[in-house]
Amino acid sequence: MYDGVQVVEIVLGREALWGLRNRNLLPMGSVIQLRNATLEDHSFRVGGGGTRLGDSFGATVTGLAAIDFFADVNTQRTVASGDDGTIRKDNGSGAAWVNLVTGLTTSGQVPFFHVGGAETSGNSRKLFHLDRINAVRVLAADGGSMTVITAPPAAWSGANQPGFGVIHQGFHWAGGAANDGHRIHRSILADHEDFTSTVYSLRVFPGDGERLVAGLSYKGVLILWKYPVGLFAVDTSENSDANWRVIKVGAPGAAGPSNVIAIEDDLMWVAADGTWHLLSATTATGSVRAEDLAARKLGSWHRDNINLARLAWAQMIFYSHKQEVLLACAGTGQTAKNRRLHMDLNRRTELGERWIWWDRDRNESLFLRKKDEIHIPAMVDNVGQVWELDRSDRSAPAGTGFTFEFFLKDTDFSEIVPGWQGRWKNLRFIQLEYDARSAGTVTLEIYGDGSLLQTISQVLSAGPAALPQVLPFTLGTASLLVTPRRRLRGRARRFAARVTSSAANVDVSFTKLLVGLEPGE
Repeated sequence: MYDGVQVVEIVLGREALWGLRNRNLLPMGSVIQLRNATLEDHSFRVGGGGTRLGDSFGATVTGLAAIDFFADVNTQRTVASGDDGTIRKDNGSGAAWVNLVTGLTTSGQVPFFHVGGAETSGNSRKLFHLDRINAVRVLAADGGSMTVITAPPAAWSGANQPGFGVIHQGFHWAGGAANDGHRIHRSILADHEDFTSTVYSLRVFPGDGERLVAGLSYKGVLILWKYPVGLFAVDTSENSDANWRVIKVGAPGAAGPSNVIAIEDDLMWVAADGTWHLLSATTATGSVRAEDLAARKLGSWHRDNINLARLAWAQMIFYSHKQEVLLACAGTGQTAKNRRLHMDLNRRTELGERWIWWDRDRNESLFLRKKDEIHIPAMVDNVGQVWELDRSDRSAPAGTGFTFEFFLKDTDFSEIVPGWQGRWKNLRFIQLEYDARSAGTVTLEIYGDGSLLQTISQVLSAGPAALPQVLPFTLGTASLLVTPRRRLRGRARRFAARVTSSAANVDVSFTKLLVGLEPGE
């Protein structure tokens, strides 16, 4: 039936989501949509599931921020703030939640947790909660309540409170209060709650930006961001603070306090305009350089698909186990954080980083949680449930299905056969090469010259069982499978395909799309 038909292989997974409007510039095999997926070596895999952690910390409560807090080396707690004005902690397993604080003002607050307190010998670890509106709260070790910071600067009063904090060279620095947004205060070395025994503060370039919004300690330098513009480095290398200098780097500022992260030897942040930036320090010259990352692959796609006005509430983490950066944010026209962008650093190509986006979860509070010696993504949703993400099952956190999707950009196959450019092709058949850990069904949509030509439902069989984890064992055959050839109808100059799956617990990796074609006139 298919004599004379040329079979073309489209390899998947080399590239991920592209948002550039000029799709003619994209290589064959690129995708213009990649949703609720994970990247593996040369494949797209249905995204990992979520495992509920214990009991709800509030049946109707939306999590605003959360942190994995080790009160000591052996005592793990999840601490979360909710939109009901509470801060709660669990017993380490997501159960037996207790109130640490009640009655906080939540309207307009951007909550931020960070850990300090243990830099001086004999001091216990402390967890600080800052939100620009309520007085700074402190949890000492595994205490039963959070108390107001003992000795704040005089400027921190009423609703004029700092919005972020950072531990740098053993001191606690905090700033961004509404009444003096360009000033950052420093605690004494021995007590991270004491900002009055030795009064020290810096006013950072008050003519630039609206206010200080975030900070990180980086290679002995205190890096500060402003909203919406302004990046600054505080050189604290001199013994005398009178000789400390503030250097204006001049890069874009940050959108919020949880939009900046350390990535091994670099810093990354998201600016108020939705652009992504990486800071690289060159010690030989003492220079710093900021680079826009998103424009390479996404163009304006992500800015068109997220609510820029809610970026101050967005939360960014570095999933080092998989070398991925995750950003939880609100979609266009939304206030809830129902979107998540993933940037894959581990599988960069010559064309740059690879991107995926998710709309499966209500990741209202995104954080990292230590699990089996790995820090994995976790979240608090809009009904007070805490979830560990990227788990082995393939269901959504609520145990339901979700839509996995990849959409190949259209191609005329001229990268393989130069003479096919602009020519008609008769479509004959299509196949999927895949690795299925479980059986399932996917839907294929076939497009010709931008129009939907055909929709195919394809059942996928489960492949061989995964290799045992205990040696010794005998290697079996490869687990890759190929679907039967499904007949196609019609002709087109350019071809595209969309693959979706919406069932729960479908665990499939797609490696190739095979298309049978006959060149026409």
